[in-house]
Amino acid sequence: MNYIGPLPKPATSPALLLEMLQKAIGLFQAGQLSEAETLCRQILVTDPDSPDAQHLLGQVCARQGDLALNAGDSAGAEAAYAEAARLRPGWFQVLANRGIALARLQRHLEAEAALREALQIRPDSEPVLTTLAGILSALGRHAEAADVGRRAVAAGPGQPEAWNNLGQAVHAEGRLADAADAYEHALAIAPDFAMSVYNLSQVRSDQWRAAEAWSGFLRAVELDPGYAPAWHALLFNSLYDPEQTEESIFEIHRRWGQQVGVDPPVAAPARLHSDWPSRRLRVGYVSPDFHTHSCAYFLQPLFAEHDRSVVEIFAYSAVERPDLLTDWFRSHSDHWRNLRGLGDRDAAGLIRADGIDILVDLAGHTLNHPIEIFALQAAPVQVAWLGYPATSGLAQIGYRLTDSQADPPGDADRFHTERLVRLPGGFHCYRAPVEAPEVSPLPAARNGFVTFGSFNNLAKVTPEVIATWARILDAVPRSRLLLKGRLLRYDDARARITAEFAQAGVDPARVDLQGWIPPGHGPLAVYANVDIALDTFPYNGTTTTFEALWMGVPVITLRGKRHAGRVGASVLTHLGRPEWIADDVPAYVGTARRLASDLPALADIRGTLRSALARSSLADAPGFARKIETAWREMLQRTTMA
Repeated sequence: MNYIGPLPKPATSPALLLEMLQKAIGLFQAGQLSEAETLCRQILVTDPDSPDAQHLLGQVCARQGDLALNAGDSAGAEAAYAEAARLRPGWFQVLANRGIALARLQRHLEAEAALREALQIRPDSEPVLTTLAGILSALGRHAEAADVGRRAVAAGPGQPEAWNNLGQAVHAEGRLADAADAYEHALAIAPDFAMSVYNLSQVRSDQWRAAEAWSGFLRAVELDPGYAPAWHALLFNSLYDPEQTEESIFEIHRRWGQQVGVDPPVAAPARLHSDWPSRRLRVGYVSPDFHTHSCAYFLQPLFAEHDRSVVEIFAYSAVERPDLLTDWFRSHSDHWRNLRGLGDRDAAGLIRADGIDILVDLAGHTLNHPIEIFALQAAPVQVAWLGYPATSGLAQIGYRLTDSQADPPGDADRFHTERLVRLPGGFHCYRAPVEAPEVSPLPAARNGFVTFGSFNNLAKVTPEVIATWARILDAVPRSRLLLKGRLLRYDDARARITAEFAQAGVDPARVDLQGWIPPGHGPLAVYANVDIALDTFPYNGTTTTFEALWMGVPVITLRGKRHAGRVGASVLTHLGRPEWIADDVPAYVGTARRLASDLPALADIRGTLRSALARSSLADAPGFARKIETAWREMLQRTTMA
């Protein structure tokens, strides 16, 4: 709260107290809230039980909260509403507004408590019900969120926000048609409601309706150019689109980078401390994925093998739901910082206060990643690595780790806002999950037919990919195809993919569709049913490629014309298996047919592939850590000389 100077000695005259109260009322009505607050508190020093002064002070605090909330200062608003609630318990508007402020701060449990208290006073308040539905969705309590969401739309059927939050709840339950219906209700009321346009596009993506999803994300950005989730979805989905080129992907990312983080203007870039050569490097890693996640398998080796006499690890976590692997990362960090609930500028301020030398972006434009922090130049050297297969689009990120296979010198350098740093031996280091099963015998030996498989995100399986896989199934008699992925839990996606294979001339009975298997339930065991893995294009797999190789399954990849389409070539080159890299579709089909035609050779590959991967640079954790540390020092040296 705001205090103006020390409080005077207590007043004793009732007439003086009344005069002070009337003056405080006038100041409040004139909008001079700090001055009104000071007078109210002066009165309460003498008369702590004054109902008039308490009531007015509560109104002042609530009004300050309103102003703070409108100005985007959720923390200030929450503090004001908390004070108002203390002074006047049971005040519905204060409880409701405090819940909203807490929701914006992502203090979800406190928000839920405040909102439920407000509902005890007004059970049918649509704004409170709508906000509570959103809170429950954020907490992962989707069935409760859906119930509250239905109450919200009943209380306010003409409120698009109520329909939107109901849609989010039922979408999380996997009820795509119901979610689409809710979002369409919201858009019938408010056709330019960017959030519902974005959310409906997410449903279309889950229904394997990529073109509609893309156009929806683009529409959401046009409606609200500052709507970050829509921008990130648009950028990420550009990587799936076969029509996009390396240049067009670069341009749309650069367009985003030019408009983010500039209003209000950013602070002066953090400066490199001149004493860095004589002390440990302070390296900050920023990610929402310090938990059981595909990126963790590549980050763990570095955290485990960093030379702590050289590097001081700061982990900046945006993890939404921590788990046991979160604890592992925390225990392998020198400093753990939780960014959840912090605004970009507060997070950047925290990083600056830590005196970070190098700040590493580990997730790009993927879900829940606070990449906007990097636009604020919170560290003198900023680097992109690992979690996003394209340029960030931010001029403030100076470097990107890659290799000469994924980004051959030439066009790749022109189509990145970052300077490309090509690491020898590849830019990945894989650590297989400890629960990975032993390699199984070749399934074709028991089945009498070859099974191809792809466990990539189904968004990467485009009609062009299906047409190519159909050619492989036609070229290899009696062969089958096994697909596994999150989208296959949805009937809409399964039906559309099955229809696409039928359109390509494939009997649906030859294609097995399996939903996603969560970690801890043996997802890698499914490779016991796969003889040969087929990579997607133009967006290759990464984790799925390493997992297949670790399980003894060769992977056929098509070398593309952008980073996301050349990761497979990078992995196989550094594994020493360039013969599994195709440069065009006929070669891709031919490689599949050749591998499938020699089962003894395929069995030999299966028996030796895990050990080959374990011996390669792709699994050399100490060597990988040393080359990363060398890269960090070279970047700092270049910055010093600039």
